[in-house]
Formats: sequence, C-alpha cells, structure tokens
Amino acid sequence: MDDPSSVVQPIWSHADSADGSEADSAQQSGAHLFDQALALTQVKTTDHRAAYEGQVHPAFKNINDPYGGWSAAILARAILNACDSELELVSLTTDYLSVPSGGRLQIDVDCDRSGRGTEFWRAVLTGRADTSPANRAIAILARRRDTLEWTEGSPPDVPSPEDCQTIDLPMAWSRVIEIRPTVDLPMSINRDTNFSAWVRFTPGRELDSIALVALADTPMPRLFQVIGRPEPVATVSMTVYLHAISADYAAVGDDYLLVDTRGARGGRGFYDQHATIWSRDGRLLVSTQQIVWYRTTQ
Repeated sequence: MDDPSSVVQPIWSHADSADGSEADSAQQSGAHLFDQALALTQVKTTDHRAAYEGQVHPAFKNINDPYGGWSAAILARAILNACDSELELVSLTTDYLSVPSGGRLQIDVDCDRSGRGTEFWRAVLTGRADTSPANRAIAILARRRDTLEWTEGSPPDVPSPEDCQTIDLPMAWSRVIEIRPTVDLPMSINRDTNFSAWVRFTPGRELDSIALVALADTPMPRLFQVIGRPEPVATVSMTVYLHAISADYAAVGDDYLLVDTRGARGGRGFYDQHATIWSRDGRLLVSTQQIVWYRTTQ
C-alpha cells in the first residue's frame, strides 16, 4: 500500500470552516444536512446488486478529504438501500484505501451471501474519475430476534453534557457534529489515552444506525493525547458493532451520546483505537475499533 499520509484521509487536522449557510439551507428544505450529504441516486439494480451515484459533501470534510465517519455512513446507506427493509445493520467494517478524486462518486453494492436470518454485503466507493476504489465496506445485516441480553461494563462517571463546554474545531464536519469533552481540552500530554466526550448532531437529528456509524469516528486520535500536539494520522480501517435496538433509538431521540475512547498500543507506524458509545441513561449502543497510521518518532 502507498504511504497512507497521501492516500488515506487525515483526521483531526486543520481544515477550512464549513459555510453556516449550508445548515440554514438544509433546515429550510426540511432535510437535515447529514441526510442531504448521504443522498444517493440509483443507477443500476438487479437481485442483490445495485449501483448508486452521490456527491462528496463539503460540510463533511477534514482538510481536503472526506470525514471518515461520513464515508462509512454513505457506504452503509447504500447497502441499506439495496437490501431488504427488514434487515438491520449489525456491523460495518470500512477500509480507507485512498481519497476519491473530484466531487462525484459511485458506490457499487453486492450481497455475498443471503441466509434466513443473516446476510453479508459489501460496497465499494469510487470517484467518478478514478480507476481503483477509494473506500470499501463489508457489512453484516440480520433479521434480529429476541434472545438473552447482557451488557458488560458501564459508562464512565462524567459530568452531564450541560456541564461540559463545546469545543470549536477547525474541521468542517465539526459544524454539524457537536463535541463536548468531559475533561479539559483534549490536547494534553497523557500516556493514558482514555478520553470521553458528549456528541450529537447540530441541529438535532433523531438517532438511527447510520448516525451511529458516523458518530463512531468522532474521537480525537489517541496519538495527540500521547504527544500533546497534532501530527499527521490516518484511519486505515474502522469497524463499528451496532448493539442498539429500536427501543434504544426511540429513547435517545436526538439527545447527546457519550463516546468513551482508549488505545491499547502504538508502534512501528500504527496504533489501535477502541471506543464505546453510551446513551445518557447508560445504554450501550455501539462498540467500535480502528487501526490508525502515523509517522511520529518522538
């Protein structure tokens, strides 16, 4: 693979601010800006196979590249559009191979296996001017049924979102997703990379599986907390496991979610990042993990 610094989207780096008029326009049209950014046009469909066209949205940019949470979310959107409406998203793994060139993109969706209760889907995102994929995703979907349930662990004991301050980040997508750290601003040197923050869409948007996929990519890179400064980093792959059920979505509505993040080890150019997403009342909605490229030596 080429040097990820040139082909994989950098995250939490300086970017141009999004134009606030976009959010105003979205509100006037009746659709949330996030949903506008996921708009797809179907151009081909057969049994368990479809192709869609879309657009990289300027409100979901980091520097010049798309926000990784948006890339995963639009791939999930395409898969859910193509599959049976009774299926629910159970997991999504997104690989960031390169950056799509230009604004227009195509997503090709295929079902690899369809069983009675579980289906395996994949989607490939390609810039219209590209000859090779920019992103690819593998999804597991299911017709979920009632079974024994349990949750291990609990959310961290942190101040409420109303008692935390919103941070103003330079990335365009931070104008659409509000972030309230539960401790001091995240740029502090600390070899314990545990960090938590309240997040939600602004203006508010009802929670669903697509929104959870996008919010899973909000945590600050663990490297920044280790060294106390921003350096080039790039998510190479992100997996999101969705535990939320319809009752959870209804209970949360458009309220804040708590994202608790930590890393285990970094070295030789890559580190891992793990997070859980909790509702205000302690429901575990998502567990997620990433492998991230970096080149910092000290």
